[in-house]
Parts: sequence; C-alpha cells; structure tokens
Amino acid sequence: MAPSTLAAPSPHVPAPSATVTVAPLRTMLAGLRRQTRRWIWIESLGRIGLAAAVTFWATLALDWSIEPPAWVRLSMLGIGIGCLAWIVASSLLGRLLAPLTDSSLARVVERTHAHYGDSLSTAIELADRPRNDVDPELIRRTTADAVAMLGELRPAAIFRRRRLALHALAGAAAAATVFGLAAARPAVAGLWARRMLAMTDEPWPRRVQLEVEGFTAGVRTVARGSDVDLVVHAHAAGGPPDLVELRTLRPDGWKAERMGMRAASDAESRSFEHVIRNAVSDTDLEVRGGDARLGGLRLRVVDPPDLSGLEITAQPPAYLGGGDRRIAAARVVRVPRGSRIRLTCMATKPLSAARLAITSAGTAAAEPVTLAELGPGGDTDRRTITGEITALDADASVEVSLTDTEGLANREAIRIQLVAVADEPPQLAMTLRGVSTAVTPQARLPLEGTLTDDHGLAEAAVVLGRAGAESLVRQPIERIRGNLPAVELTADAPELVSLATLALEPGERLAVMVEARDTCGLDDGPNIGRSDSWTLDVVTPEALRALLEAREILLRRRFETAIADLGQARDVLAAPPPKTSPPTGSTSDEPPDADPEATPVGPAIRCGEAASRAAGETGEIAAAFRLIRSELEVNGVLTPELETRLATQIAAPLERLAAAELPAVARACRGSQSAAAVVPQVDAALATMRAVLDTMLELESFNELVVRLRAVIRTQEEIRTETLEQQKKRGRQALEGP
Repeated sequence: MAPSTLAAPSPHVPAPSATVTVAPLRTMLAGLRRQTRRWIWIESLGRIGLAAAVTFWATLALDWSIEPPAWVRLSMLGIGIGCLAWIVASSLLGRLLAPLTDSSLARVVERTHAHYGDSLSTAIELADRPRNDVDPELIRRTTADAVAMLGELRPAAIFRRRRLALHALAGAAAAATVFGLAAARPAVAGLWARRMLAMTDEPWPRRVQLEVEGFTAGVRTVARGSDVDLVVHAHAAGGPPDLVELRTLRPDGWKAERMGMRAASDAESRSFEHVIRNAVSDTDLEVRGGDARLGGLRLRVVDPPDLSGLEITAQPPAYLGGGDRRIAAARVVRVPRGSRIRLTCMATKPLSAARLAITSAGTAAAEPVTLAELGPGGDTDRRTITGEITALDADASVEVSLTDTEGLANREAIRIQLVAVADEPPQLAMTLRGVSTAVTPQARLPLEGTLTDDHGLAEAAVVLGRAGAESLVRQPIERIRGNLPAVELTADAPELVSLATLALEPGERLAVMVEARDTCGLDDGPNIGRSDSWTLDVVTPEALRALLEAREILLRRRFETAIADLGQARDVLAAPPPKTSPPTGSTSDEPPDADPEATPVGPAIRCGEAASRAAGETGEIAAAFRLIRSELEVNGVLTPELETRLATQIAAPLERLAAAELPAVARACRGSQSAAAVVPQVDAALATMRAVLDTMLELESFNELVVRLRAVIRTQEEIRTETLEQQKKRGRQALEGP
C-alpha cells in the first residue's frame, strides 16, 4: 500500500509512543476463523440432512406410485447420491478447504464494520509484507486505530445467525421425519431399503390385485389392424374397485380411458374390458384400479419396418454459440434458421434398403432430393441410416422410407417436418413514467419496461429528435451488455434520459423512441426492434405548472362530487323513518305493515355503496396527485414546498382515506342494522375528506393569486412597451418638425 493511502490516526486514539503490535488483531481474526468453520459445519450438515430426507421421501413416493424397474430405481438413487455428494463437496469440503487468511478475514470485517475503514487490512498486510517505503509512524498509528476498535467488533454483523438456525432446524426436522417413519412403520422402511438399496423386485403390498388376460411376461402379440379385446380381473378381500383405468402411451403422452365393467363373479372379484380399435403399432399399456398399478404391459404389433428411434442433432449458426445440440425427436422439429442438421434414423428391424429424402418449402422441384440411401446387400443387420442438411434456410420435409430383409416396406413414408425458426427482432415494451404530454427543456425522462430477444440483445439506445427534423440523437442504454436475452428497466432503476444536452426551446416538439439490435449474424444482418414513439410538447416551467394547476382544479372538483355523494347518502341514513298510518278498517291492536324503505337497512346499504364509490374515486385522485408530483420531479421543477403540499398534505391523506377509512365505513354500513351506530363513523370520514378539500381550496386560492400576479406582470410589461413606443414616436415627430 502506498503511503498516501494509509489512514490518519483515529481521533479517539492518542498517538502513543510505545510500540503497537498486530498480535491482538491476529487473535481476533483467529477466533473469527474458528467461528467461520463452525458456521460451515453446522450449515452444511443442515443442508445434507435436508437433502437426504428429500431424497428418501421422493424415492419412496415415486417407487410406491409407479413401481419402476430396477434400472430406474438405480438411476433415482444415483441422482440422490449425486446431489448429496455435490452438497458435501461444494457446501462442506470446498469451503473448509478454502484458505481463510488474515487478510481476507480482515476485509470481511471491514465490509461489515464501516468505521474500520482500511485500517485493519492495512495493518495485517503491512505486518505480513513489511515495506520500506512506508513511514513506520503511520503504520503504528494505523495498527493502533485497528486495535482500539476491537471492542466495537460485532460478530452478529458478520454471521447471519437466523439463517444458520433455519438451516440447522430444517435439516434436523427433515432427518427426524425419516427416523420417525422408520420407528413407526419399520416394515415400510425395510421394504424401501430392499427395493432401493438391494434392488429387489419385491412388490409393494396392495389391497387390490389385477390380472390381464392374454399377456405373457407382460407382452401380447396382435396382428396389425385388428381390434384387441383387453380383459382385466380385479380381486380384493374388501370388495373389488368400481373403476379400472387403462392408460396407453401415445406420441403426445399417456392417455387414460375407463374400462367397461362386466358382471361380477363374486363379492371379491370383478371383470373389466376395453377394446382397442385398429391396432397399428406397438403400444405400452398400464392398468390402474384401486391402489393397484399393473405396468410394463406391451401390445406387440407385427408390421413392416418402422422407426425405433430418431436422433436429431442441430448445429446453430456461430452467432448462437455453434456446437452440436441434441433435439427431442418429434414429427415437427423447430431449429434456428441457418443450422446444420444431422438426422439418424434407427429401424425396428434389419433393413435391406432405406432412403432419406428432403423437400424444401417454396421450391419447384418435382422430386425430393436424396440425403442418404442404403442399397441392397452389405450387412444383413443394418438398422441405421444417417443424413445431413448443410444449412436449413427454409422449412423442409424429410421423408424416411424403409425396407426390411423380408422385402416389406412401410406403406407410407415417415415424414419429419423441419421448421426453420427465423431470428425474431427484439421486443420492446417501454413506458415513460411521470410524463404526460409536455416536458421542460431540462427534464430527465424515466424509461421503464422490458427489452427481450429470442437469442440475445447486442445494443439498445434511446432515440431523440425534434419533430419534423431529420437529425436524431442516440443515447446508448449502458445496461444492454453481454448478449443478454432480456433486460428489465424497473421503477427502482429506470433509464434516465436527460434532455439538457439537446438545447430544446419552448414551443418545439420532441420525439422519443427506444431502439434495440440483436446479435443475428446471418446474411441479412442484425434485426432491429423499436418501441412506441412518444411525441412531447416542450414548454417552459411556468407553462408546465399552469397545466398541472388546471389538472389539480379538475381533481378537486371530482373530490367535491365524491364528498357530496357520500354526504347525501349520510343525510338519508340519518333522517328519521317516515311514519305510516294504519290502513282503513284495521284495529289499533294490529301493527301496520312495515315499509322496507322506512327501515335503516336500505339507506345503510346505499350509504355503504356511496362509501365504496368514494373510496375508489379517492384512490384514483390520490394516484393522480402522485402523478403530478412525479411530473414535477421529472421536469426539475419540484420544490420542497410542492413536495410537502402534494405528497404529504393531499396525496397521503387521500390514500389513507381510500385504503382504510372509507372501506371501513362501507363495511360498517353493510353489516349494521342501526343508523345511530353508523352515522358517527360516516361523519368522521366526511370530516377528514372536507379537511383535505380545504387544503385543496387553499391551494387553489394560492394558484389564483399566482395567476393574478402573472397577469399584473404581463400588464406592466405591456405598459412599459407601449410607453417606449410613444416616446420613440414623439422623438421622431420632433426631429421631422420645422
């Protein structure tokens, strides 16, 4: 460290004459090192316990629900063990083996204790590596400063103990669930251990037993095109299930169908059947009934050769990173335009001949172009054919024709549709916050929104220009760096666009737009995306304030209407119900029929509706005042007085009214049967609203005074101008006279 970077002696430590050593500092750092390693042990053990419990419960749930084969269980167990090993390596061993030097610990202390400055790390580093070009007195003072502040060290500022406690408790609780299951249900835990650790095929105990007719070792062979009648027998000691479901694996996933019920042979068994029409390909089946799962069933269809597998590898253009990428096999495959495609088709049977041909969209070729072809002869067990497309510039259709060693060919060519996905231009969803239709020349426009691209953004800029002018000014958005696929400009961190550099004049019109480019490297170059364009009037600060003052008057009138509406509802609620005379012919002992409009229920409900309307209106008015305040801030004309008046005296009380007082009045009106219990609460809300209205009226009086002063100033200027003109006119007449 250079002498100029050493800190001066701390004001609360006198410059001692005795020698100051770093031994206390090293002792403190050694203790901090021990605490750090304890932290690592506790946190890592908590994570390991949580991960082990999650692995146990996940494998238990999956194994019980589907009873997969041994290789699937082994894969599940391997994934769980791999995750645990990764946690041990990264969370425990990696951090324990990382060197915790005094210098690194000193910097950690300084980051969490700002009052240290650089004194602690400077003292440690100069003690480890003495330098002759540093004044010893400065070293001694820096060391003394660090030693003097040892008593102010707060470990809680360095170690997040709450997080450590959460890790430890989560790990302990998760491990406790596993041990609890082992203690409460040892048979379940033992069977899990035999199936997952010993890889036995011992089934889970089920109440219902399922049997399927016609399957041997889980396979049933049928002729192509035939209707297959599946019969399932369900047995259960407590009564067979009423529903058995047949699940078939289709290209788009598993599909479930309910099987029809046959007559029950006895109280503990029942038969179900389902007909699969026109079986054309091998089909995986699964039968479910009650808690039983009968999987691993397969209908084997004897048919001509077909594809048993399809591997599609795409190599995107260089600007997308290049490199081979495996794409999931499907009838329709979407790849980036310009990609190199390699297709490998595997047949279900040995082939004597095969052909891959491609037909590109928009071409006039009558015959497909051959990509690859297997001729007769050669290896009698050929099952694979591979073709390659150098660059996919347009949509294309690939046809696969197969012929087996018995001379049977697939009746229809297998078609794979390749869709060349064009690189889309960037998408921009931008807004101008705190800006309406007019701005001042000194405004700083905050832009918010998102910029996204299907692959990556190269650059973005704010484009500014005077309306009607050809010259434009581009202000780059610095956050668009590093080929990011998306960038979000939030309200907390908007992109601020300063207009001061444009030297705008009042009366001009400003056009604002955001433009972004992507990283497309194809021949047609990068794509450009543009946001909506905003056209703003450039006005003086006085004109802007006048516009906003007029808006405030309109808001005040809306607020007066809301107060009048609620006050009218309150008066109806507080008015005594009208008295009704008994109908003619009735005796005095008979009570008169009650008028529903004379009871307080109807007026109370209407008063609640008025309060709800007032709450919504008040909330909108508060938001409008907040917008006025934001617009003043954006245009650089927000003063402390305006901030206090708009935010504290008007917007904040209106927000409290809209969020709390008026909704409370509405709830009270809807839930009360007595007008006397509601009217005081309505009066209190009206009093608060009228108090805010008085503040608005004071504001309007102030604004009217400002308008009058402006008018007086304009009149004085006009009189002064006219006086000067008269003086000039008389001077010319005197010079022109005899």
